[in-house]
Amino acid sequence: MKYTDITKLQEAGLITLDQKQRIIEHYDLKEDGSKFLAIISMIGAVLAGCGIILLISANWDVIPRGVKIAVGLMLMFAAHAGGYYLREVHQRYRKTGEALHLIGAGLFLANIALIGQIYHLSSRPPNAILLWWGGIAALPWLLRAKSLHILSLLSLSLWFGLEINQRDSVLFFGHDAGQLTLFALLGLVYLGASYPLRQTRYADFAPSMERLGLLGFQVCSFPLTWELFYYPEVLKSPKTAGVFAGFGLVALGLLACGLRREGSLTRQWRCTWFGALAAAVALMAGALWLSPLLTISRGQFDDAHHSAYNWIAAVVLFVIALLQIQVGVQIRSRFYINLGVAAIAGNIGATYINLIGSMTQTGLMFLISGVFLILFGVFLEKKRRGFVRQLQAA
Repeated sequence: MKYTDITKLQEAGLITLDQKQRIIEHYDLKEDGSKFLAIISMIGAVLAGCGIILLISANWDVIPRGVKIAVGLMLMFAAHAGGYYLREVHQRYRKTGEALHLIGAGLFLANIALIGQIYHLSSRPPNAILLWWGGIAALPWLLRAKSLHILSLLSLSLWFGLEINQRDSVLFFGHDAGQLTLFALLGLVYLGASYPLRQTRYADFAPSMERLGLLGFQVCSFPLTWELFYYPEVLKSPKTAGVFAGFGLVALGLLACGLRREGSLTRQWRCTWFGALAAAVALMAGALWLSPLLTISRGQFDDAHHSAYNWIAAVVLFVIALLQIQVGVQIRSRFYINLGVAAIAGNIGATYINLIGSMTQTGLMFLISGVFLILFGVFLEKKRRGFVRQLQAA
């Protein structure tokens, strides 16, 4: 129910002006213009932050060290103070206040980099990002700001990516292609943590965390369907196995606990969806340790050997995408449905490219797959439109 919907009902004479006002007050509806203000405020926040950085950079060499640090801290505290005033005291420009808090969070990272450069502190990048995340992690929960919550998740993901590439880290995961499997697991961790979050006072944070997690999982697991993804060497490092097993168990534990309380799904579908995601974790483990055992030769004149594991991944991810679409119907989520359809399309495209071989084989494959894609595309589009109509009707 939107503010504009109530306005249209009143203009059509179906409700009185007094009834319109009571409905708006009861459901605490806001005018749609607030979305425009939110977008403008976020763009303004980014431009203002870039402007501050450029102005300081232009006069960097002539500014004393103490002045640099003092100005950086003053700008950060001023941004948070202005945001608090607009959101909590004035209470009329909450989106603008949230944008100021976002600027303040960005200036905190800038101050960390500034102090590190001035005093030549540790050049280990993951430490700086972890300190930044630790400094802003509490802000979303204290201010109930969704944009800061998303920034916190992105900063944590950035630290994770830097940490698994740091050779002196306990999380070091040197297999470049295999790192995508860890990012897919991180997406499942976010997804699993979002389900119980719906039952708390911070339920507004759950959708963004859920979508970021599911999107991260789909994007990072998609390369498993590529033939060029797999390395011929098996990963035998106990450290690598421990890192993967640890994150896999955390992801499965959060998903099990979260889905257990998911009231929008029946018990059967909760078990089915958890089983699909557990199969995804097993699939990623197989990509690291089982795929080298499935190497095949591409032909008489090709000395390279390639893993056939991508065919297993294509089938498993195709089934997971189909189940995701059905879960989206159950919980009335367009995001689940549209992302599932996109995953199926990407899966078919990757499989299509992997089948290219000799002229006869390629021509036959083009003919069969072209007809299949046309028919399957029509089928999927009809299903997608039907699902969307069901959601709109509900």
